[in-house]
Amino acid sequence: MYIRPKITISLVIIALICTFVTGCGEKDGSGYIFKYDIPVNPRTLDPQTATGKTEALLIANLFDGLLKVDRNGSVIANIALEYSVSADGLTYTFMLRDDVYWHYDGDFSVPCTARDFVFAFRRLFNPAVKSENAPLFYSIKNSRGVHSGEIPHLDAIGVEAVGDFELIITLEEPNPLLPFLLTTSPAMPCNEELFNKTEGRYGLNDKSIPSNGAFFISRWNFDPFSSNNNIIIMRRNEKNSEAEMIYPRGLNFFIGYHDPLEHLLENTVQALITEGEDAEFLMSRNYPYDGYENIVWGIAFNTGARRVFRNEDLRFALAAAIDRSAVNIKKNGWREARDVIPPIINHTGEPYRVLAGEAGIIEFRPEEARVAYERGAVAVGRENLTGLRVIIPADATNTAHEYLSRILQHWQVNLGFFCSIQTLSEDDFASALAAGEYDIAMTRLTGEYNSPDAYLSRFGGAIRRSTPAPASAFNELLSEARRTTDTEESARLFKQAETLLLEQAVFIPICYQTEMFFYNRRSEGLIYNPFTGAVIFREAKWF
Repeated sequence: MYIRPKITISLVIIALICTFVTGCGEKDGSGYIFKYDIPVNPRTLDPQTATGKTEALLIANLFDGLLKVDRNGSVIANIALEYSVSADGLTYTFMLRDDVYWHYDGDFSVPCTARDFVFAFRRLFNPAVKSENAPLFYSIKNSRGVHSGEIPHLDAIGVEAVGDFELIITLEEPNPLLPFLLTTSPAMPCNEELFNKTEGRYGLNDKSIPSNGAFFISRWNFDPFSSNNNIIIMRRNEKNSEAEMIYPRGLNFFIGYHDPLEHLLENTVQALITEGEDAEFLMSRNYPYDGYENIVWGIAFNTGARRVFRNEDLRFALAAAIDRSAVNIKKNGWREARDVIPPIINHTGEPYRVLAGEAGIIEFRPEEARVAYERGAVAVGRENLTGLRVIIPADATNTAHEYLSRILQHWQVNLGFFCSIQTLSEDDFASALAAGEYDIAMTRLTGEYNSPDAYLSRFGGAIRRSTPAPASAFNELLSEARRTTDTEESARLFKQAETLLLEQAVFIPICYQTEMFFYNRRSEGLIYNPFTGAVIFREAKWF
């Protein structure tokens, strides 16, 4: 039985709560100040350059884009009242609201217009900005050429303002995923005049973040040498609340608190994303939660030219030597994975797995595995199969480690293949994948938006060295799937790319993990996006 230790709270935190949490809200649930823990101080809150879930969470509450994701995961109107798409799928025309305003330095008088989106996309593709997010939007006309520097003029990008409240986005090729991408941080607007007033500090402190969303930052305090009073305080953008009800009076984000579960139990914060024993404990206390099976753990092989796992026989052997019925761990929030894309994923609004069906893993075939292993060992040199390591991120749960241990046992028993485990920090793990400095990786696969493309494209990004031998075939399938406007045909093409990964055992899906979003019983209206990690507070109420 998991027993939570006695809860304590420091005088510093008590003082912090007394200072920043006053009042209990109105009878209709509005007017409350919601609190939430964030693990790290954000590097930047510049939407065009920010990466990471902490940044996405804060940006989602500071900025409003053309479209947004509702609590059901559907894309709905936001600043765009409506939009239309041309018959060839290349031109998107958005009609914008005229009642959204920027907050900067206490001023609410600047309206958010179509020109703010034009300037934002020019910043996104400006080579000098060096945004890592730009490739997501390469379907926009001339964006790739501008970002690479081949096209020297930012106004060549296919994003145009027609007056204040009409925006036209022109694509080089159809991209049915564009509406989903327009809900993400890089597509948030940026007002050029207010940007220039920040004098090069845009997004870096509480004095340099113009906000057009539900809230604005009134204080951002972080001392890397102290754990006291590290906090980001947001308050309601009253001008925008006049047009669209924003229920909370404000938000307080505590930075880097050592025990977020303690905060939830003491009602210092109103929500928490957690897993493992802490999740089991909260479930035993009947805390309400929403579960999202959006994480896929699996084995990725490095198929680089000088790596032993370029050999397909070896990859097949290790995949076929795993008895999934024996490896599977029956634990709440975990279950066997048989595809790269989890069942939670939609494709243009339809369940992807329903459209595509199962892609098909390599099943347990120990005799064939042994034959293939011997053939592969001869081909690469048996001496090169010693001293190999499996890397795993340090933030992996105990359950992920247990899955990996069971897999290594199967490889030892069924093939006589031995390798060690190397635990790397999250940053070092990501760097090793990106640089191809590994042999085998037990990796967590997620997507930044609700689409099979978000998962499969990872094999051309963070795990780019782990692409099938005919890499061009895989990439061509993805490109064609993105261009195709027919939903069923696009799903079929994505499935072909997914099947290619599985048939060639470049990636072996092992288990799905459910992410759990717990919240206080007195709160309602919180919206969690499991893909970006953002918690949306604008509709949150406290009773």
